[in-house]
Amino acid sequence: MSQQQRQVPLVFQDLPEGLAIATGNNAAWLCHCSRTLPLLGKAGQIKGASDNTKVTCEECNASYFVVPDGGDYKRAVAVKEI
Repeated sequence: MSQQQRQVPLVFQDLPEGLAIATGNNAAWLCHCSRTLPLLGKAGQIKGASDNTKVTCEECNASYFVVPDGGDYKRAVAVKEI
């Protein structure tokens, strides 16, 4: 069986909500700065971002966290700008 890709919310701090794509505990999304390459991250701990799970855009330094589904490192359910 192939992996299922799902759309999940992309929550910005000061912009309308967008969409990210998730497969398992990984997610990909486009930064609000219009960087042409997508950012890619994995879900972290339920308590929030850590150095290992925070994703920072190289173009504008915006940071993001892939939110897990109710437990550490579970499937990705959203991406939040932090």
